[in-house]
Amino acid sequence: MTVKQAIDIADAVKPNQYKREIKVEWVKNAERRIYNEIYSNHESGEVRFVPPDENSGEDTELFAPPPYDELYPLYIEAQIDAANAEYGRYNNSVRRFEAVYGDFEKFWQSGHMPSPLNLMKY
Repeated sequence: MTVKQAIDIADAVKPNQYKREIKVEWVKNAERRIYNEIYSNHESGEVRFVPPDENSGEDTELFAPPPYDELYPLYIEAQIDAANAEYGRYNNSVRRFEAVYGDFEKFWQSGHMPSPLNLMKY
């Protein structure tokens, strides 16, 4: 999935007034979270992941593969609800996002060893 596809899906499901640039930043934040919390804590072997930067465009391919790529539109939907101060909807949206994110985290961890730098030493 690309940034553009994630935004288009979220806009189709949850029409909103927010500028596209804001939604691009939301997707980049989700991608940075994946990099910081999942990818960088594990040995990756041949898998490469470049965290997004300010020059990343909408055609950037996102890291989470199907079916876990659903987390990106869900993250946008949660951010829309939070920005609209619709906290009941936000709670539902963020729970759905966290469920898919957690499944992706388990999937990634099942195939990649923790990085030796992150192992606790007693």
